[in-house]
Amino acid sequence: MPTRRDLLLGALLAAPAYLLLATARRVHALPDPAVRRWLDRQQDLALALSRGEVRPAQWQSEIEALARSMDVPQLMAEIARSDVRIAKGGTPNDPIKHTVAFRDEAGARRRLRFGAALFTFHRGDVITPHAHRHMVSAHLVVEGAFRVRNFDRLRDEASAIVVRPSGDRVIEVGAISTMSAERDNVHWFVPRTERAITFDVVISDLDAGAPSHVIEAIDPMRGQKQVDGTIRAPVVSFDEAARIYTSDV
Repeated sequence: MPTRRDLLLGALLAAPAYLLLATARRVHALPDPAVRRWLDRQQDLALALSRGEVRPAQWQSEIEALARSMDVPQLMAEIARSDVRIAKGGTPNDPIKHTVAFRDEAGARRRLRFGAALFTFHRGDVITPHAHRHMVSAHLVVEGAFRVRNFDRLRDEASAIVVRPSGDRVIEVGAISTMSAERDNVHWFVPRTERAITFDVVISDLDAGAPSHVIEAIDPMRGQKQVDGTIRAPVVSFDEAARIYTSDV
């Protein structure tokens, strides 16, 4: 019997009108010069971050400014002519992930220092609160709207991470949320529309001798609230986080 994820995947592959329309018009077109320049700048920033030439928080500010310069339909049309592939799913309420490999003028896959992906959310899908190590990421809304809650990671304790709330907002098409070790390290995404999609840029392997990346689910709602406004949030499994953090929270 098909699972909910199978049904959603089938719907996604059949239904994203912006991708189908763009594909019909542009599948044989050359890369959009504006998008190519935008991707080149993403690449420059990724390399500078990897070499330690910019701080993670500087990368965030640059990426946020870069997002304001990009026309979302242009970006989605470029994604339509890229190599887009389904990725393995996680918990039952995870969004559906597609990796994106951009192509050059000759149609070959571009070698970039960052990874790119589309995350498609339907009602009930959630990215539960989680913290990161050895990586940065940016999440541009390309369809729908999200409630995004952020926390600064202050310190690690036994079986817990001490965090401070740093943001709670609704973002719509064209808006972006970023995270790094220096700012908004913990994030939590809940869609506010029947379908909502983010285009994500991720850079891992930022700390020599460390794992490529580490992601830890936490439970800030049931954490110990301190008098200074911080929260001692237990580290939990992603299955436990999915049980607690539904789209109604």
